[in-house]
Amino acid sequence: MTTELSSGWHGQVYSLARGRIAQWLSLALVLLTGSHHEEKEFIAEYPLANAPTTLKSLATRSKLLHTLSGEGLITLTRPNNDSIRLDAALVMRPPNQARVRAWKFGRAIFDLTITPDGVWAITPDDPNRKEQIKTAGVTAAKLAKTWSLLAGGFFDQTNLTADIQGTKLIVRRQTPSEPTVICEVDRATLTPRKYLLLDDAGKQRFSLTLDHYKQFDQIAWPTRLTAVSESGSVEIELHDIQINPDLPDTAFVPPHRAEKLP
Repeated sequence: MTTELSSGWHGQVYSLARGRIAQWLSLALVLLTGSHHEEKEFIAEYPLANAPTTLKSLATRSKLLHTLSGEGLITLTRPNNDSIRLDAALVMRPPNQARVRAWKFGRAIFDLTITPDGVWAITPDDPNRKEQIKTAGVTAAKLAKTWSLLAGGFFDQTNLTADIQGTKLIVRRQTPSEPTVICEVDRATLTPRKYLLLDDAGKQRFSLTLDHYKQFDQIAWPTRLTAVSESGSVEIELHDIQINPDLPDTAFVPPHRAEKLP
C-alpha cells in the first residue's frame, strides 16, 4: 500500500497547481493524524446537578442493567510488553457473574468464568503460551469481576463520599480491610469514566478506564474497556452489544476442565 500511495502522490504533485498541492498536503495531514482523534460520543446529556443528586441519579440508572452480552477484540499485554490480540465474547450478569471467552483463528485460547465463589480459567496446553495467557488472564478476570461488581450497584452504597471537580464527580468508597475505590464520573452524561483501586498505603493497584460510550435506549454503555495492573493490561473493544438479553444460568457454570485461579 505504501508503494501505491507514493507513486500516486508524485503523479498528483506534478500535475497540480500550488494551491491544489496545499489542499492535498492538508488532506494528507488529516489522514495521518486522524487516527489519534477520539470518536465523538453521541449519548444523552443532562443538566449539571450537585453531588448528592448526581450520585442518586447514578444509582438509579445502574439498576437499569440486568444482563449484557457482546463480541469484540481483546488485547492482552504482559508487563514486558508482549501482547496478543484475540477475538472475544463476553456475557455479564451484575454484580457477581461474568464470562469471557477468547480465540484466535477459530482456536480457543482461554475461557474465564467469574462467579460469587471465585474465578475459573481454561488456558492453552502449550507451556509457553499457557503462562503468558494465565498471567494476562488474571488481569482480564479482575477486569470482568470488577466491572460486574461496580456495574451492579457501586453507586447505591452508603459508605460513599462524592465531590465535584469541574465537569467530574469524584466518588470514593472506603471500607475497612478492602481496597479504596475511586470513580471519576462525567457529570454531563452520568457515565463512569475511570475506576481506581488503591491499597492501604494509597498505592494504585488497578485501574479500569471506560470510554467510547454508545446509547442503548435509556442506557449509555462503554464499548472500550482498558484495565491495568501489575499483571499487565487488558483492552476490550466491544461490538454487537445486547443490553438485558435472556441468559441461561449455564452461561456462568465453569467448564469441567477449568482451574480455579488464586
